[in-house]
Amino acid sequence: MNVSPDLGERISLSADRVLLEEVFPELSAALMDFRGAAWNLDNRFVIRFPVNGYCKLNSLQVMQRLLGHGFEICASNGAGVEGQQFSEYVFCKKRDTVPPSIVSSVKRERPSD
Repeated sequence: MNVSPDLGERISLSADRVLLEEVFPELSAALMDFRGAAWNLDNRFVIRFPVNGYCKLNSLQVMQRLLGHGFEICASNGAGVEGQQFSEYVFCKKRDTVPPSIVSSVKRERPSD
């Protein structure tokens, strides 16, 4: 997530397209309509999609939505000069360390009492 002060607050997201549509369903139509745009060079991934150009969310609301879907802030960065600061946040989602197929086979092998 990139936040910059262009004309107020500009919020850009880079993510897997399916994931972005899952967390922000209101963006689905915009993502489908602009397959040839600069942020749509690959069908599977979106690069710096201008979120608040297509829905009325501020950076705090975008963060809350991501955190509410199980993401955590893994890293952040910010820089700039007076009036031109930007912030970037890297969100990640933990995966199970043991694949579900192994867990279910262990449960089946466990002797019953």
